[in-house]
Amino acid sequence: MNPSDVRKILFVRPRFLGDVCLTLPALEAARAACPNAKIGYVLERGLAPLLAGDPRVDRVFTISGKPSAGETLALIRDMRAWRPDVTIDCFCNPRTAVWTFASGASARSGYPNKGWRSALYTHHARPRTLSSTGFHLASVAALGWPVPAEPATPRLHVSLTAVGEARDGLRAMAVPIGATLVGFHAGARWPTRRWPVERFVALAKRLLDSRPGAVALFTAGPGEEEAARACVAQLASPRAFVVSGWPIGRFVALQSLCAAFVSGDTGPLHTSVASGARTLGLMSRNRPAMFFPYPEREGHRAHYARVECSPCHRDVCDDLRCLDRLTVDGAWKLLDAMVG
Repeated sequence: MNPSDVRKILFVRPRFLGDVCLTLPALEAARAACPNAKIGYVLERGLAPLLAGDPRVDRVFTISGKPSAGETLALIRDMRAWRPDVTIDCFCNPRTAVWTFASGASARSGYPNKGWRSALYTHHARPRTLSSTGFHLASVAALGWPVPAEPATPRLHVSLTAVGEARDGLRAMAVPIGATLVGFHAGARWPTRRWPVERFVALAKRLLDSRPGAVALFTAGPGEEEAARACVAQLASPRAFVVSGWPIGRFVALQSLCAAFVSGDTGPLHTSVASGARTLGLMSRNRPAMFFPYPEREGHRAHYARVECSPCHRDVCDDLRCLDRLTVDGAWKLLDAMVG
């Protein structure tokens, strides 16, 4: 594809929170290759605030998590009316493969070896890396466009309005002004990614005991409130707070204000990095080189035990040694240096 001929590029990655963040270096590479092109993005409606106001994205197409036939047809109609020249499928499941084909783009980048889905793409990405950000860059390289040898760290657009709302929210909670904010996200959808609550408590206690000016913010998404409340209750400290029910944009802005943010291998891990916060990833079943490909020079650290059975792809498992061997001592050694 000759970049000068490209007027519009459409990215397709409807879910999940962290996975959308991981596509951002590919989006930036496409924009760098085609600086005059407009960029569109297809994602689920609940994640649209991630890209709200982002100057890199000219058009956001949204759809529900379980779209009806009518919604799907409306999305296809909107994509075709926008007339993309290139569509890049960063998910490649049956639904997104059909959307990519139906977008009307003459060039469609996706993955090979996916059966009938691969036949819907004109260009096939062939990643040669473990890094998930590098994996998405291969879809841009498949078009013949240059990509960086080292993927950039994902960055979300954090608006001043969202930062102001986050500061207002902290003031309403009586968080001391000027405190060193350290975030802890104890929730995760799957048991293999969920570090025990008592270890989050022990880690936060070390922080509060060693730094009188620090506060611990336990964040929670829908369905994760119980874990955050349990952490704060066990700490029984006036410098520990629960942050739940915040809109995505305000939540990411809060992360950007943190001196450090601690999370298991789940969506907020990646939004933290993309917000610009130093991030400690508690990596259990997934190897950091693949799903935490973030440079230490930017302050990010991975706590990973490299046990006998990892990496694996199990969401539920009776043997959680990958989590059990992530000690509080090891996590504190990393976090102490990050905050310091």
